[in-house]
Amino acid sequence: MNESMHGAALIELVIAKVQQDGVPGSDAPDIDDPVPLAPEVIDRLRLPGDRQLPPSLRRWLAFDSSWLSSVGWYEEAGDPVFDGRALGATAEWMYGPGDMMATMFVEFEKLLPSPCLPLVGGSDSRRLLYLGWPDSTGEYPVLVTDTDDLPYVAVMYPGLDVYLADLVGVIDLDFDTYTSLADHPEYGPRIREHVENTKLGPDGIEYQDLA
Repeated sequence: MNESMHGAALIELVIAKVQQDGVPGSDAPDIDDPVPLAPEVIDRLRLPGDRQLPPSLRRWLAFDSSWLSSVGWYEEAGDPVFDGRALGATAEWMYGPGDMMATMFVEFEKLLPSPCLPLVGGSDSRRLLYLGWPDSTGEYPVLVTDTDDLPYVAVMYPGLDVYLADLVGVIDLDFDTYTSLADHPEYGPRIREHVENTKLGPDGIEYQDLA
């Protein structure tokens, strides 16, 4: 494994890219004036279940805390609190109240019972950080939800590290399908860990295929 392409080391490259070139695209974080968190604040933070933050999130928050607040992770006042929402509630928040397809994601919660945190990207599709079980690098998976036909969920990125690197253009990833990274030489092993942990399968699961 090339350690520079994972976790906090990869986020270092993301930060350098943002500082040098700004942030491309309307979906990417808008960070004109980063708001870092102090190390002692980051040390106090925990995910639901008293779990430690993944390395990527710790490094990102040391650079900026404003963007994740703006996409709905926590209120700006005080220390961040990463409670998250269930998958169904997260989908409704991302797609908008009253979206009939979004309300159907609650049916996936038996398979995916852990809290989620929303991310940006997509139109009929949305991305979220799933706080279930970390991979061998300590990172949590980024799932994709899609409502183009029927609700669908799959593991798309192996962590916030790879998601952010792709979002700001640090790495160039080819997505013929949402699950293309399962065959990636660097990120495939981590994707496969998350596929096993979430029981979503290598191709994801559609609504009609839920047990």
